[in-house]
Amino acid sequence: MLIEALKPMLLHLPDSDLLLQPGTQVELPEEQASRLLAKCPGKIRPILPSQTETVIEPAATNARPVYWERADMSIVGPGTPEFLARVANGPRPSYWVVAIYEGKPVWINSTQLRSKRQFEQRVTPRVVELIREPR
Repeated sequence: MLIEALKPMLLHLPDSDLLLQPGTQVELPEEQASRLLAKCPGKIRPILPSQTETVIEPAATNARPVYWERADMSIVGPGTPEFLARVANGPRPSYWVVAIYEGKPVWINSTQLRSKRQFEQRVTPRVVELIREPR
């Protein structure tokens, strides 16, 4: 069974000691995990299978185009959504859109999605020459 500590704790297991840290998932035999959950309510929680699954589904055929912000702070698009994904990583899953942009698939984290209005109002950086004083 997969478990996670809510507080730092040291477990004394029959074969070894195990230091549990919050946010770190540990796989234990079903019997040991059940006993531990009974002995330490509120300090340890089980990780349910739905919290570790990755689900990928096709996007709707009539899905609206998506726009997103890249690492260089530019907003690009439109991309055509092909798939939607939910990547569970403990209690806080992340959501992704797989879109086709310029003929290639791109993975877009939902936190980077932007509106069409933001795309239209974006400021495009341009290269300018440095003004130098005469010598």
